[in-house]
Formats: sequence, C-alpha cells, structure tokens
Amino acid sequence: MKHYIFVAQKQQERLAISPEIISEILDSVAENTDTSQLITALYLLTGAHQTRGVYLRPWIGKDTFRTNRGKWSVTMHFPVPDNLPDKFRLIRMRLDGRAKDFPKDELDGYGWCFRYHRFEDQLATLFAHELHHYRRYHLNLHEKEGEHSANRWALLHTQALGYHVSARRIHKKRHQKIITPFSGHDPYKKFRHLKAGDALIIQTDPRQMYTNQIVRIVRPIRNNSKRMVIKTQDGKKWRWPMTWLKTIKDQ
Repeated sequence: MKHYIFVAQKQQERLAISPEIISEILDSVAENTDTSQLITALYLLTGAHQTRGVYLRPWIGKDTFRTNRGKWSVTMHFPVPDNLPDKFRLIRMRLDGRAKDFPKDELDGYGWCFRYHRFEDQLATLFAHELHHYRRYHLNLHEKEGEHSANRWALLHTQALGYHVSARRIHKKRHQKIITPFSGHDPYKKFRHLKAGDALIIQTDPRQMYTNQIVRIVRPIRNNSKRMVIKTQDGKKWRWPMTWLKTIKDQ
C-alpha cells in the first residue's frame, strides 16, 4: 500500500503529527489486509469540519486520481504523484491535522457520535471505516455489510490496536406513519410502482461508465429514499440517485 499525504499551506507549520507517523498508523490498521493494489490519499486541510472518506470501487488510473466533483474538488489543488501504477484501488480522506481541536466529538452522516482523544485516533478510525469497504468490495469480505457495520468494525478494530476512540449510535425516533418526506409533492412518484427486476435507464453518470445503459431494479424503493438499488449489466449493484434515472416510458 502506498500513501500520499497532501498538506494545505496553512497547515504546514501546525500539524499535530509527522507524515512518517501517519504512514505508520495506516500500515498498522491495514496490517492483516491485502493492500497490494490499494493507494491511500490523505488531504490535511484547515477547517475540514466534517471528516470525510471514500473508497472508490472502480479501478482508478492517473487521469482519475483527482476529481473536480463536490467535496473532493479540493484534490485539484494538489499535484498528481509521478509514480502511480497504471491502475489501483483508491481511498481518499480529508482531515484537519491541527492538534488544538482534540479531544473532540464528531457526528458522522450515519448517526454515529465518535469521541477522539487525539488526531491519531480519528485518522485510524476513518481509515478503518474505508478499509472495511475495500475489504468488502475488493477482497469479498464482510458480505452485505454497509455503513453501520463499517463503523462497528472500525471502532472495534482500532480499539483493539490501542487507539483511544469511543462511539455510540444515535437512533432516530420512528414515526408510526410515514407516507413520503416530500410534503405533498413526491418527485419520485413514477418509481414507486416498480418492482424488483423491472428495467430503468441511467441518464446521468458523472464517470460516463453507464450512461444510457438499461439496468435492473434490485429492490423497490423505500418511502424516505432518494436512491434506487440497481444492478448494472456488469453485475455490480449500486445505490443510484433517482434523479439520475429514468423509466423506459421516459425514453
């Protein structure tokens, strides 16, 4: 596993940790995982209030190492390393590397509240979460396990390694009746009668891999979902935004 660490100019003199120790942490978390085809890109940014990480399931090359999409457009401000292999798996992470904010609590996007005593604890936990996805999709481990399972695995794995992290899942209260969260207007009404196995068409794919491809529904949508679970013609399953899909009738 290769590591690439990119540091914003404002963080150069205020880092809580050296690049050498960062590499040691990543190697310790991944010690018993085959990471021969994995590259990790860590971006240390001032004011990165929401910790972010992503494991990219498709093979990546030099031309897709950076992206101008959304929260990851920051990657365009840093160079592409010269010694990248022709293709690889990629984990991207972004953190604020200053020590002043620790210990700290952070609520992630899945309703888990984490407590980190040091920057090292946060880095190890974030990487372990994304490593779980890598292990699932690339090494065929953790079958059918999603974000909550990745959080649990990351928590137990980093605690076993001696990192000082704790977490609790905050369960949202369920309402007895949920019809739609769209206050009378349901933008996904045309998808609600569809069943598993029905066909849809991908009208938008930012990576241009599946644009205009006919795909199959894996399961009907849930009331509060904005994504549809689909299977593309290469056998892969995705939670695709419904705004990027259209029905056969729309063709």
